[in-house]
Amino acid sequence: MLNIVKNIANKDVNKRRYSLIEELDKINIEYTITNRKIGENFVKNIIVNFNNNDNKKLVIGAHYDNLEGSIGANDNITGVAILIEVIKYIKENNIDRNIDIVFFDREEYADRGSEQYIKEIGKNNIEAMINVDTCGFGDTIIVGTENNIQKMYELKILNNNILNKDYIKTIQINPGSDDRSFEEENIPNIHIQVVPKEDLEIINKIIDFNIKGLEIPTELSSKRLKFMDTIHNGKYDTLEIVNEKPMKLVLNFMLDIIKNL
Repeated sequence: MLNIVKNIANKDVNKRRYSLIEELDKINIEYTITNRKIGENFVKNIIVNFNNNDNKKLVIGAHYDNLEGSIGANDNITGVAILIEVIKYIKENNIDRNIDIVFFDREEYADRGSEQYIKEIGKNNIEAMINVDTCGFGDTIIVGTENNIQKMYELKILNNNILNKDYIKTIQINPGSDDRSFEEENIPNIHIQVVPKEDLEIINKIIDFNIKGLEIPTELSSKRLKFMDTIHNGKYDTLEIVNEKPMKLVLNFMLDIIKNL
């Protein structure tokens, strides 16, 4: 997966898109590229569909765009690389489910590609969404929100065997990515991300203050999350910071979900 990250990560979003398409061509998979205007901007989502039929779609997504100036390796070509491996698995194993794997444009900006996707497909045609973002740095998979996890249990997308591992933790509030677009439309969704354990402790404390409506203490709000230094032009926003080990943890988690469908 590191080779995919190295090939696609680039400060130029157009070059990222072209390299992503190259990777999909390498595995001989069909895809659709949208070019639709939403709000003031055109978005170019790349969609790989399996078993297109009248059943509702399970959407598995990762954004491929980057914040201006950022190499965007951890955020989010790590997620893109994981989904390319998921595509390979589904292709080789005849999974009987209507699934859209979507590489979203403009997650970092207004007029998100995920918003355009929902408008085009229709929210009533989407069963649920799984979002994968920033998975190349850290040792702990965080999955949220806990409220949406319960919905995923009811849809039989998640179960205890999938979640009950010591390196997987659930959280009450997500950091926010393309899952926001699905949440706004009341579509069941989960967000999957990797962070260092030390970051999770800080994140949970901040979430607890937010839920209780309390002001976050300065000594807590001033703490810098380590994973934040790997994104958005942080000091470790580099190719070298990306580690394949956490990516493999997320890939195995995703394959557990696919096998359970």
